Amino acid sequence: MYRGRSRFGNSKRTADLPPGRNPSPRAMESRYNSRMQNGVSPSRDVHADLLEERRIYYEGIALFNEGQFFEAHDTWEEAWNLTRDRRRERFYRALIQSSVVLELLRRGRAVGVRQVFVTSQELFEGLPETFMGLLIPRHIDHVRRAIEPALVDLETRHIQIDPARLFRIELEYDPFSESRNGEAAELPR
Repeated sequence: MYRGRSRFGNSKRTADLPPGRNPSPRAMESRYNSRMQNGVSPSRDVHADLLEERRIYYEGIALFNEGQFFEAHDTWEEAWNLTRDRRRERFYRALIQSSVVLELLRRGRAVGVRQVFVTSQELFEGLPETFMGLLIPRHIDHVRRAIEPALVDLETRHIQIDPARLFRIELEYDPFSESRNGEAAELPR
């Protein structure tokens, strides 16, 4: 695993990729089209992509739970770019925004915290209450509690993070083993 630096100087995990080799959506589509031209079965690609998405999803959760919110954000962007399912794309975008909220909190940027929190909530709207194993209302409540000082005083521009307000993501089920709410992420057995 390559361990480099993000543009903010934080350590960044890039799973099994050399420096500068993070796949863009175009590169991933090109890779998929290339596989199709070379006769690789689409079902095999879907299976491989789901395995990779699962690995990335859980890596992002581990980073988030370690308090590495920027790195979790980067990791979930890979999953967002990998999935072709619209609801999972929306879910990953919402999760990315949640981690951005907490990264902005860490940096003391109260205005940004409030703005991105609203975006995160909007992205979660329309998804089932529990999606990809995450109980969404509980997650939003945890984020709200973590950023409460920024929400109480709307005039403040700088806040300090209170580590006692941070939380861990805990899933209700593995969405890659069972699709309880139409996640369409179940891996074949």
